[in-house]
Order: sequence, then structure tokens, then C-alpha cells
Amino acid sequence: MPGFSSTNAPATADRPLILAIQLARLGDFLQTTPLLAHLARRRPHARIAAMVTPEQAPLARRCPDLDEVIIIKRNEINALSGSCPDRRALAQLDNRLAELRPRHIFNLNMSMPSARLAQAWPKAGLTGWRFSAQGDALVGEPWFGFMMNMVADRRLTRHHLSDLLASFADPPGPAVGRLRYQVGPRSRERAAQLLPRDGRPVVALQLGANNDLRRWPVNRFAALADGLIAAGCAPLLIGARAEGDLGRRMKASMAGSHNQLIDIMGKTDLPTLAAVLEGCALVVSNDTGTLHLATAVGAPTLALFMGPAQAHETGPYGQGHLVLQARDICGPCQEQTPVCGGAAPCRRLIAPELVLATGLALATGQSAAQACRNVDFGPGVQALEGVIDRFGQRYRPLGPNKPLGRIEALALALREAGRVLIRSTHDFRAAELAAELAAEHLPPSDQARADIDALARTAQTLAWAAADGQREAALGLLPRAPELKPLASLVGGGAPRLALACQAATQSLEICAAL
Repeated sequence: MPGFSSTNAPATADRPLILAIQLARLGDFLQTTPLLAHLARRRPHARIAAMVTPEQAPLARRCPDLDEVIIIKRNEINALSGSCPDRRALAQLDNRLAELRPRHIFNLNMSMPSARLAQAWPKAGLTGWRFSAQGDALVGEPWFGFMMNMVADRRLTRHHLSDLLASFADPPGPAVGRLRYQVGPRSRERAAQLLPRDGRPVVALQLGANNDLRRWPVNRFAALADGLIAAGCAPLLIGARAEGDLGRRMKASMAGSHNQLIDIMGKTDLPTLAAVLEGCALVVSNDTGTLHLATAVGAPTLALFMGPAQAHETGPYGQGHLVLQARDICGPCQEQTPVCGGAAPCRRLIAPELVLATGLALATGQSAAQACRNVDFGPGVQALEGVIDRFGQRYRPLGPNKPLGRIEALALALREAGRVLIRSTHDFRAAELAAELAAEHLPPSDQARADIDALARTAQTLAWAAADGQREAALGLLPRAPELKPLASLVGGGAPRLALACQAATQSLEICAAL
């Protein structure tokens, strides 16, 4: 039947169907693969299916943990959203959906189309986004309010999207060590025809991103390419055909000849691109789907994050990847309403010399820590190395340790609280946080220590209010510590483990103050 495809394991009627709905972008599907891996491991006798867009389908078909891929066409998504009331499309979709009969649904998107899809099977269990009882709004799991409130100040976010998506299934630890994609032999053959065979290390350059605020300027990529060629590397331009203008502008900006630059922009489908990335010594990329595909095939990555891009939310997933994060006073910003009005001065904070120096080290097999040794990144750039701990992804700062500040202490406290809140098996361990702080930070200044200590006392009062369900008392604390709103807003709402989460925040702040 059109729109359905089977991958990997055969589907049989006696195996219950577990359905994940993911209709967002390419990178969002790849960041869903830890959840799919956990479901496949936890429920080996079930059929695991993903409902995806046509653009995501090539990635889903190569996910080793899926038994079925169900494609929702663009006209069907438009009909579900109400933007294009196509009754014929809806009737055809209803006929297709009637055959599925899932046992449980994981709806991963906060959108009307995905919520309408999820309600097609009222007898199935449902985790994730759904319509409210009144049918006029979307609601989710009890901990969703915590994450939605974290968006108000994204300096404090320390939960990776992949770990949040995996938490829909409440895994006991990190679902996987990296994102999941299985490169096929035919794709490797096609990639071999595109990659140079002269022994030079290949460094892939991804110029584009879905928003210009997330994109490192092309003239800086040009300077990087010049440096790579001078160092004996083979820079490789990758990307979609629609990004071709970026490639042309980059070539025009290069100081030297671009004859040694390999340009395959628009010449690969997703499976071939995956195989190309697998064969690269390094992938230098903005925050985009290509970055996540590179991590899924095991390629070393150097990620350039700026504007609304926040490494702690959507950085390269896995151990050892390097992120250079631009840290302007207003970032990370809200994508639709940037304070700078789109001028994005943060895009110019990361110098080509920094990317070249660290990139060459990574391309020759050095670790992220080795690559950043003795490199002066300046006040506007932070180097971060990916670490997989017992919950999932985090990023540790590289370079000389700096005194712990109030904002970083709050971010760590909310990280620990969130981890306790969203996974029933996760417990807070004071010794682990103390060891992390001792290894990665210097003691706070006297003023910062006093501020953190005051926050700890407020968090303790909040924990007592949460234990007693005293919502008004909890909200009354916000004038003293507005950053605790993600926790205070849940008091009295029935969120499980909220008091434990508040206590984890309290202990975290106490440990920070005692550093």
C-alpha cells in the first residue's frame, strides 16, 4: 500500500505494534533514534514503527531498530492541520490508519497534525502530546511544564533533546551512546566515487542551517577551507542543492584557488551523504540535520553553535564531539524574536583560526581536550566536549577552569532536578556532582557564593511547599528566585517526584556553594 514500507524485521499479526509519531525535521528524527533503540530493546516481542514525513523516510528506513516506516504525505499533514481542508486526503488517510491498530503510541510533536493522528486509536495507550479533555489545547506528560518553562531562559537549559525524547519511555539510563543510522553497502560504493583517493584527510564542511542566525558566515568557511588546503587536507563541500548559492559565495571568498576544494553540494541523497560522512576524518557543521547524521554514522564532529543554537539542547550526541559555542550577552536567543533584530553579531565571534587549529587536531585523531589545549578562545567563545554520563548527554567546558557563577550553578541545579523529575529510575547522587564541579570549575567568588547559598535556601523552602502541595506558597517564592519557576509552576499539579526534584535542586545548590 502506498505510504507504508517494511524495514528490517517482518511484521506479524501476533506482535503488538508500538508506534512513534515524529513529523518534525530530519535532525529531530535522528534525535528520536535513542528512544527507538530503547523501545526495541525493552520490548523485543513488539513491532516498532515510526510515522514520519517523506523527507524523513530515508533516515527511518536505515534505522536498525524499526520494523516499519509509515509515511504521512505532505497533503495529509496539511489536511490534518486544517490549513488545507482536503477531505479526499483525510478519507484516504483514515483508510490507511484503520489497518494499524497500535498497542501504544508515542506522540513526540507538539502539533495539531500529530495530535490528531494520535487520537485515531482511542483504545491505544498514549504517551506524549494529546488534546486536552476540552479538545481546545495540547497537553502532555506531567513533566512537560518543567521543560516548557525552561525555554524562558535558555542559558539554564542542560537537557539534550535526544534524552528528553528517550525519557518518553522512562529508560533506566542513556538509551544509546550515539544516534542510530545504518549505512548500506551500495551507499558506501556511491560515496567512494565522490571521495578523494589521494590519501588526504577529508574534512566535510556544512555551510547551511535552517535559519541564518545559526549559520557561521561563508567568508569564515572560506578562510577555513584555505587553511585546510594549505595543511594538506581535502575540504569537502556538502549540503542540499538549495544551499548551492552558499557554496558559490564561499568559493568567491577564498584567498587561494578552490581547485582542491571538492564540491558535492546537491549531488547526494541522504543514504549517500551518510556514507560520505562516515568516510570523513572530520565534519565541521552548523546546528543542522547533517551534524546529527554525522554523529549517527560515527564521524568526528566540530560543531559551530551561535544565535539560537544551544549545544546543551541539540549539540552533537555522543562521547568526544567538540562544540564551539558563541556566548554573546543575549544568547542563546529566541529564534523568532532575536534581541539583535537579526544582525547576529554572535556569528562573528568564532574566528576561522580557532576552527582551523582545533579542526586539524581532531582530523588527525586527537581528542577534543587535546585539540583545545593551549588554545585561547577569547571571552566570546566556549569550547565544550560531549560526555555521556549515566543519564545521557552533557557537555564539559574545556580550557582553564573558571570560577563557578550563579547562572551555571542554577543551570546545574535545574539539570539535576529535571533528571529526577522526568525519569522514575534516576536518583540524585551528590558525590557525582561534587566530583564534576571539582574537575570543571573553580570555587565561586564571595558574592556568587552568597547568591548561590540564598538560592539554596529558597529551593529548600520550595521543596517543602512541593511536598505539601502548597501552590500559592511555591509561587510566592518566585520574586526572590524567578529562575525556579520550572519547578514552582508544577506544585499542586500532581507531577510525580516533584518534591524529590526540588530536593535535588536544593542539594545541588548547596554543593555549588560549598565548592
